[in-house]
Amino acid sequence: MLDYLEHLQQTLVEEFYRLYDHYQDDQIYACSLVFDEFLLLDDLAISTERSIFKDPEYLQQYLAEQDRWNVRKWRYRAHALPHSGLIPFKTLLADYFKTQHSFGHPVLAQQKQLHATHLDLLLESFKQAKHRLSEAYGLDLDRILFFMSLPPQVAFECQSAQTLNPEHIHLQEFLASRQTTHLPAIQKRLKLSQNDKDILIDLEQMLVMEPYDYLQVAQDAYLLTLESYFVDSNMYIQKLIQHIAAMASEPGGSCALSREDIQQRLQQFSTHPPISPDVP
Repeated sequence: MLDYLEHLQQTLVEEFYRLYDHYQDDQIYACSLVFDEFLLLDDLAISTERSIFKDPEYLQQYLAEQDRWNVRKWRYRAHALPHSGLIPFKTLLADYFKTQHSFGHPVLAQQKQLHATHLDLLLESFKQAKHRLSEAYGLDLDRILFFMSLPPQVAFECQSAQTLNPEHIHLQEFLASRQTTHLPAIQKRLKLSQNDKDILIDLEQMLVMEPYDYLQVAQDAYLLTLESYFVDSNMYIQKLIQHIAAMASEPGGSCALSREDIQQRLQQFSTHPPISPDVP
């Protein structure tokens, strides 16, 4: 698998640089690794400030402001360039993942978790490719928001943006766009079981403890992953818990998610108001 990921990282570097070299004067503000509805790698896309135009007369020629984060309407894509190196990955990675069963984590050994593991590996590859761009080409990427576009999995889109751009000036704007556009559909589709609701209550209880200790929250989240009922819970909830559990291993002991960040993510699942930290 290392050969696949190494090849993918290098290809992403090359494809992004080709787009960057062509459109850098147009003020690139975002770059997305695009997947189709079957979670198969589809394209690499960018969008620029110059492509956005607010005059209704020219909506057919320009990207409307309200479509700033709508990747489907972005105009500049790697596959539109001659001899795109990403084309083989449409089948290459798909064929590989079909033969795999797990990647070292016991809670991901279930068949229904293959997509989650698949995406984690690809997110790490995208993260490394971004780092290589800075190292190899000396590019200033601070003004560009990077994320993975997966229409069926909006929670993972948000997670990818937070992982790749922890302090980006447009991060909150992007997250808000995903919440207002997709949250009602997500809530309707989730159909939480009683087991899911019980886990969410456990998470909420962790967050109201005073004084708040993110290391203790991370440890408690990790213990949840060891429970027998964890693998039967909703995939999005599993991803959130795994992300919280990983906070304890962040470089330098830094906290990956604040209490407010976690509470915001919990709200996408809740059918009731979140528990207040002021509740005794």
